[in-house]
Amino acid sequence: MNTRCKPELLAPAGNMEKLKTAIHYGADAVYLGISDLSLRAKADNFDSDELGEAIAYAHDQGSRAYITINIFPHNKDIGLINAHLESIKDAGPDAVILSDPGVFDIIKSRTPEIPVHISTQANIINASSALFWERLGADRLILAREVNINEIKEIRDLVNVELECFVHGALCISYSGRCYMSAFMANRSGNTGECTNSCRWNYTLMEEKRPGEYFPVYEDDRGTYVMSSRDLCMIEHLDKLRDAGIDSFKLEGRTKGINYIAGVVKTYREAVDRLIENAGYKVEKRWLDELNAFSSRGYTTGMYLGRQDNGDYNHDEANIYRMSHTLVGIVQSRNGTKAKVLMRNRLFKGEDIEFLTPGLEGKKFSIQEIENEDKEKLESTRNDEIVWLPVPDEVRNGDLIRKKIS
Repeated sequence: MNTRCKPELLAPAGNMEKLKTAIHYGADAVYLGISDLSLRAKADNFDSDELGEAIAYAHDQGSRAYITINIFPHNKDIGLINAHLESIKDAGPDAVILSDPGVFDIIKSRTPEIPVHISTQANIINASSALFWERLGADRLILAREVNINEIKEIRDLVNVELECFVHGALCISYSGRCYMSAFMANRSGNTGECTNSCRWNYTLMEEKRPGEYFPVYEDDRGTYVMSSRDLCMIEHLDKLRDAGIDSFKLEGRTKGINYIAGVVKTYREAVDRLIENAGYKVEKRWLDELNAFSSRGYTTGMYLGRQDNGDYNHDEANIYRMSHTLVGIVQSRNGTKAKVLMRNRLFKGEDIEFLTPGLEGKKFSIQEIENEDKEKLESTRNDEIVWLPVPDEVRNGDLIRKKIS
């Protein structure tokens, strides 16, 4: 059993708003990067100047910030990597996440003071590979998604570095993300952060001598999304991962919105806190309900408990990207019983809303009064409008408001 420390909760930060949201809802650490050197190039991301601001904000809030340089670089990328390291070293990132041995060598020679975390893209699935990176001087290993819990235990028994694994989020059909499909079909490589999610497209079959005549691709008569895995969700098994020796639980989702970030981080924060209580680990039904509130492709435990069952792949378009709630707004400030809210969606007088606030889970509040900044009464709101809404005492600055989708 890993008794060295309380497992870290590590959250994605695709931009400054997402970073602040993740930290607000309890992330111990965040990971972030710039588009050119990150495997989430489609996230909003940061520029080099903003990274310093983001790292400073995380440190001010008592959180850690890890910088991603996890692309598979070509020769043309090396100069950018050197310049990037020069620009961030004074900001004091808590670690750099990388997958390429050449980048590892550059960081160790140019910025040896920055800890190094080896990305899941390095495909660490055995103890020999783990020992190799430990001998080189890696501080943490982010294990491949293909390891099972018994293999994690075996690696833990042989290495002393920290171990991290993904516990929630999207899964690739390829081997820990090393995929050429997007580059082949859309000239955008997933290995440099530009994945088009080609594996999730709806495919048909056309026979060479019958141009224009398309045949559907079926698997067990359930549909055509034959390469689209359900999303990973290990909230019911965090105790098994902790006991196997995992030091950090990682959430995927730098391209997801703040509704997703807030809900996932808040739920896993409660779960990790429960994990270290003497009373033992007990999964709350409302955690599972919460994880179904925002966009997902359904859930699977991936490879951790054994090979994924055929049912863990989506073959039915109706099961793709399910969600029950949509974001309404963000609480900016309080004034007595009312809050100033930045709207992110339409809201009509009389509608029910929910506050993503500890202690208010599942409670609905009917909005009977809406005022604009001039205290004029409104019947509805617009996106990006600032309004005043009545709120319960428990609601905090930075909390999200949402409503159930009809």
